[in-house]
Amino acid sequence: MDWIEEKLEKLLTYIRNLSFRKAMIAYIFVLAVIVWGLSWFTMTLCSQLELKILTGGNFGNKKSEFFYENGILWRYAFSFPENTDSASVVILDFVRAWCPFFYAFAGMIITILIFYKKRLLGPLKVLQESVKKIRENDLDFQVTYDSRDELGNLCDSVEDMRLELIRGKEEMWRLVERQKELNAAFAHDLRTPLTVLKGYTDFLARYVPEGRVSQEKLTGTLALMAEHLARLEEYSRTMKGIRSIEDVPFSPEKISLSGIRRRVEEVVFALNQAEGIEIICQKGDGEECPRDGMPISGEKKLKGDDSVKLKADDKMVLRADDSLIMEVLGNMLSNAIRYARGRIEVASDYNKQSGEFLLTVRDDGPGFTEEQLEKALKPYYKEPEAPEADEHFGIGLHICRELCKKHGGTLSVANSIQGGAVVTASFFAG
Repeated sequence: MDWIEEKLEKLLTYIRNLSFRKAMIAYIFVLAVIVWGLSWFTMTLCSQLELKILTGGNFGNKKSEFFYENGILWRYAFSFPENTDSASVVILDFVRAWCPFFYAFAGMIITILIFYKKRLLGPLKVLQESVKKIRENDLDFQVTYDSRDELGNLCDSVEDMRLELIRGKEEMWRLVERQKELNAAFAHDLRTPLTVLKGYTDFLARYVPEGRVSQEKLTGTLALMAEHLARLEEYSRTMKGIRSIEDVPFSPEKISLSGIRRRVEEVVFALNQAEGIEIICQKGDGEECPRDGMPISGEKKLKGDDSVKLKADDKMVLRADDSLIMEVLGNMLSNAIRYARGRIEVASDYNKQSGEFLLTVRDDGPGFTEEQLEKALKPYYKEPEAPEADEHFGIGLHICRELCKKHGGTLSVANSIQGGAVVTASFFAG
């Protein structure tokens, strides 16, 4: 019996997958067969009953007025024998003559209703509900209809449209998130350069009236401020033309190691003027950067070993994007300033063998918790206890990591043995 059920299932599947044109032809063919069968049966039955009435049960009489052939009564005259139920004969004759038309009309109505219920009602309900949910912006459903006919293909098309709408919404959501991240990054990255400029301004406002700033240092300070303003202007133009952090341009150029360290010193000096936290700059060998005055762009007149080290750093040429490095440094310092109690250390180092330039920022704050060590590099992460009014975006270290990636490096967070947080950025600049 299994093979019978299998054959029947295949037949039903074949019928279900017929196109509307073929299905309609099949329905009409079945209708014609049923109408013909019912008509023949009704006409035969009516003829039998009519013959019985006319002959009074004696089929040998009245042969001149009617005859019986192939199960159907054919009459030549409409005269009835005495005691004949003429009304019954007329009704039977009417039914016999018009039954094919009645069956055909009723059959068409029934066939249309069956066709609508079997082939149209189900998919139309599915399509109606699907369109309603799509109109209500609810895409958490699936359009399914088990048929390969025209409406089945239409249901498949609606399902494809639903999936495409989901993909479009997901893409739009990603674009919104990227734009949100970009806006937060732009706002975040402006803080440190503006703080640096504020530091330069405070320095000049504090010491110029006292005559403690030489003409050379004043000129150098103004030149540095103009350089930072130009960099801010260029940064604004760059951020205006990109759609995500990943699109930030990476433009490595040849630059001396001393040039990068000098820019680190400039940022540290300016922040020391603007913030109430002591920021100490150290070189790779643990030597502190000059703290008796602001570093000025260009050669510094040093004596002895310092002069030899400076010349060695000048000869050490790196291939790096110093603007990205400074942006990472600014974000690292901005994050450290939020948590430091009173001291921040900034160290720079270069590994000749691996061609890796390292920047390390260490603060004397409470350090990272276990949760922060795991999630600090994720975008928009804030401490659970952080107040809602806190302007911290929770995106600084995430930006640093993305920019380090563009430079072939990494960003790592840890806790210092002496206490406090340690953030290290690496850049491949060989």
